[in-house]
Amino acid sequence: MSSEVAKRKQILESAYRLFVERGYRGSSMRDIAKNSEIKAASIYNHFDNKELIFAEVFKEKHPMFRLLSILDTANGETAEELLTDAIDRLNTELRSEPELLNLFFVEFVEMDGKHIQAAIDANFPHDSIFMRKIFGMKSELRDIREPVLVRSLIGTVFANIMFNWFIGDSKPKRWGSHVEMTDVLLRGILKDE
Repeated sequence: MSSEVAKRKQILESAYRLFVERGYRGSSMRDIAKNSEIKAASIYNHFDNKELIFAEVFKEKHPMFRLLSILDTANGETAEELLTDAIDRLNTELRSEPELLNLFFVEFVEMDGKHIQAAIDANFPHDSIFMRKIFGMKSELRDIREPVLVRSLIGTVFANIMFNWFIGDSKPKRWGSHVEMTDVLLRGILKDE
């Protein structure tokens, strides 16, 4: 790796840490340069402005694409086992690295979501191991399009984790356990007829 590429990577890592800790508006070019251990003026040799840095950080670190790759590691002999394992893996990842969600919130709140489409265009996998596995079990599933299934899985996991941030993880008796939430996701809320 050339020193220019290494320096650029160092700037992006520094910016990522600052953005998730302080937000976009709370992170200056000077702060990013200082944390990257370069002179403030030198940062402009690599990036014209802070928004270009943020756009690059968001594209590289966007939590959705990390989560999609985690789905590819899920295992199970049945659709229920595969989906339960996928949900468990997503929960574990998001709980172990909450800054992934912080970056997402910075994009929504401070940047009005304007980098999302570029990140999707650059990163969305056209071939997913998870999708091949789950749709190989099509006889066990309702007729659901792939994007809707991914959206439901990741959206439900996000919502559950955010809800737990508000109420805390200490009240599963009142609010439901992870296992109960997975059951609702897999079977819905309506009784079978």
